[in-house]
Amino acid sequence: MRKLFFSLVFYLLSFLLILLPFSFGSYAANDVDWLLLKKNSFGEQWIDRGSIKEYPNNEISILTRFFETPKEPETKGKKLLYVMRINCETKKFKDTSINGIPNLKSKWRSSDNDELIDIVINKSCEEIKLINE
Repeated sequence: MRKLFFSLVFYLLSFLLILLPFSFGSYAANDVDWLLLKKNSFGEQWIDRGSIKEYPNNEISILTRFFETPKEPETKGKKLLYVMRINCETKKFKDTSINGIPNLKSKWRSSDNDELIDIVINKSCEEIKLINE
């Protein structure tokens, strides 16, 4: 009887440990707050306000989404997800993840006057200031 009890407890705990991470992941997947920043001839630039994280040295990270306008009417545009690390003081950024794939060799760079990147940097740095107030 005791052996049966321990077996049942073992299987129950194993079952919970297997399913528990999936329940947290599904909650996090629904917890996004997309904000359309700009739409131009190149596409649409979005940020997830719920993903902003603050780091030392006036740096933040944020999840962004870019929808590229299709070049031909019959084709679909590309959707790209980026996790950007932004230095709000220097206005430089690096893409630490592209479509969920870590970009370990990313280097700090400027936007080179790219309108959509500039608006991501500026709005993201504004959002972190609002959060800290």
